[in-house]
Amino acid sequence: MSASVRNTVTSQENGSIFKNTLSHSIKKRSSNLDNELKKKSVVVNQAQAEESKAKKKDTTHYYSVETLADLQYRSQIKVLEKVYGEEVDMTPKPIQDDTYVEQFMKYNLNVMHQMTNFTTMVTKSTTRSRTRSSVRAGIGGNKQSIDDLMNGILYETINWEPYSTVEALEEAYEPKPYTKSFLKITLRKSDFFEIHSQTQTTVAKGTPEGDDAERDNRNYEYLTVGKGKIRRRSDNDAQTDTLLFTTRAVNTILITKATVSSYVSNFEMYDTLNNITKEFATATMSSVKDLTSALAQTEEADTFEDDEAVAEKDKVTSQIERLFRSPEFRNAIMYMGRTLSSNTNEAGLRRFRNFDQVERWNAEAEYVYSMNLLFRLVPEPSKDERKAVSDIDFCRSNGDILAVAYGLYSFSSQHVPTSGSVFLWSIKNPGEPERAYYYDVPVTAISFSPFLPSLLAIGLYDGSVEVRDVSSLQDTPVAVSQRSTSPGSSPVVAIRWIKQVSDDDHETDIDPFLSLSQDGSVTRFRIIKSPFLLGFTQMILERVEGHPEGIFVHPSSRIPCESNRHPQGLSITTHPLHKDIYYVLTDEGCIHKCSINYQHQYLEVLRCHDGGVTVMEFSPWSPKLFLTCGNDWFVRIWIDGITRPLLELLDEMTPVHWAKWSPTHSTIIVTVNRETANVWDFRRNLLRPMSKHKMDSSFNTVARFSHCGRTLVIGNERGNTLFNALNDMPFSPHFQYDELEKAIFKAIGNDHELLMELKSIGFFGYPNKKAVF
Repeated sequence: MSASVRNTVTSQENGSIFKNTLSHSIKKRSSNLDNELKKKSVVVNQAQAEESKAKKKDTTHYYSVETLADLQYRSQIKVLEKVYGEEVDMTPKPIQDDTYVEQFMKYNLNVMHQMTNFTTMVTKSTTRSRTRSSVRAGIGGNKQSIDDLMNGILYETINWEPYSTVEALEEAYEPKPYTKSFLKITLRKSDFFEIHSQTQTTVAKGTPEGDDAERDNRNYEYLTVGKGKIRRRSDNDAQTDTLLFTTRAVNTILITKATVSSYVSNFEMYDTLNNITKEFATATMSSVKDLTSALAQTEEADTFEDDEAVAEKDKVTSQIERLFRSPEFRNAIMYMGRTLSSNTNEAGLRRFRNFDQVERWNAEAEYVYSMNLLFRLVPEPSKDERKAVSDIDFCRSNGDILAVAYGLYSFSSQHVPTSGSVFLWSIKNPGEPERAYYYDVPVTAISFSPFLPSLLAIGLYDGSVEVRDVSSLQDTPVAVSQRSTSPGSSPVVAIRWIKQVSDDDHETDIDPFLSLSQDGSVTRFRIIKSPFLLGFTQMILERVEGHPEGIFVHPSSRIPCESNRHPQGLSITTHPLHKDIYYVLTDEGCIHKCSINYQHQYLEVLRCHDGGVTVMEFSPWSPKLFLTCGNDWFVRIWIDGITRPLLELLDEMTPVHWAKWSPTHSTIIVTVNRETANVWDFRRNLLRPMSKHKMDSSFNTVARFSHCGRTLVIGNERGNTLFNALNDMPFSPHFQYDELEKAIFKAIGNDHELLMELKSIGFFGYPNKKAVF
């Protein structure tokens, strides 16, 4: 460092002497100056090269010393972490890559060396060019030229020592060398999965730890190579799949399956579906042969005496009757009828099964509430008399099975049929019934059991009741009523099954049912282990005195006193939630709320119509909302807790025989009167129905919805049962209860008092807003 300082001082002294003598002899000095600059330029280059080598060595030494110091410092640090109660060494290990460190340091030193050479070359070229310009300039005058100023300034800045120039540039543009001797690596913990852990320890013998280790070793040897290896085993059965294994020798080639079209006739389908045994086929063929031979013998018997002809005819008749009494022959006829009926009713059957439904994204969908005829059930008249459809009911478990009662519908009819029947129809064969039960009196009411779907309760015109098992081919009923337990002789107008309420969990009796007679008596029947039904009187209705709750009806001045103390029963309905509650509808226009726990008093009486109440039906989306229809031409909607009707629907001045909520739309009601079937949607219109349809030339009697709610079955007085498809209906809303509540509040918005009463009830739907059918 002393030599460099000394050289710097010498260069400054030479510069000052050169300035003092410049005014006297410029030309002489310029030639000497050029020679001197050339010499010093050579000195600068040599000194710079030597200084560069020395500095490189010093820098390398500096980095190596710093790296060793850092590594030595980090080797004294140890990182420990507790994992599941044990200390684990988590100290990062140094990266052993000396080659990479040397390359990194060489790259930084080369960059610094190139910058030093570039600075020296700039200084050299600037000194040479501006010295020449200063020689050419003249002296004199107060003004100094720009070249003189620049030459003077640049000349004074000439530094003959290259290290001082490099240090000045490093202060202005100092590169940041890589001073760290390690790379930063972030380690994160992952999920710890322990598959197997068996610790291995080494402890001093005789210590408590040593005793534990020896005990563990003895236990390990006992379980692996000692007597503990042989353990007690027991075989037991378990519910596992039975796998059947086969050898490779018996494996067959993979069978590929494909869907291909093929022609199958109706006879081939019948042969596939029939379950006739070979024995029955042989017996049937022998019977047919006997029948054929008997017929041939009958033709020949005309030439013989009359006594022999009568004997042969009786033989043929007995054989035919025996053939028709055979259950296998009847099943064969039934299967054949199902196969052949598909040729004429295919379109109607497809619509009944909802095969072709309109999608929600159909742009051509129209809401016209149309009703189209699918097919009709026409029974064969018995005893050559026409009987009206008195009741209809679908099987609860199978929506393809329909029971139709034929007998008397209007009790004011001038002509009462002398017989009745119950036909069991299947949608697979609309042409012929699959079961037929005939009676000597008209049938007035039927009802399938919702708990045992094969049981059918039948009420007759003479007041008797019987239960049949429709799954049996026998014509014998399960049980019938008797006069000792049910002395009433009035026609049975309605039957409803009720759920058995019993605290005994082991009770295995069949659920009872209620029977309503025309004289206003309610009888409860129970099926027991006997050919007779066990019945007792549940309730006997009395006429209402005064003005009960509900609508106000002026007393009739023509009839000051009724001739009968008991009102006429018209229908019976059960509560959707409370299994012990039932409602009796009478010709007074009142609804009597009763309980099976009380036999001599009502729970409540509500007057709904000025005339007879024919139907009471609860909404599928609310256990409190119900509708009623009657002979005063009105259809009214009520809610439990309010004695005023919420809505009143009136279109024609004719009694309404039947009304029910649509199972698919919460705001649609279908009503049936004597001539037409009307579709109401009180969300859209309260003054008139959305559509009116005249079904047939005969008067309508009763109706039922199919299980899906898209088909309406209507019976008439001629005995025909019409299946009508409800087409062009609005799409079902996603939130049925919300739409129902919104429509009702909108309809009664003008009646402030009624609106407040309805709001005080609050939520009147089922839990979770579900539907109950």
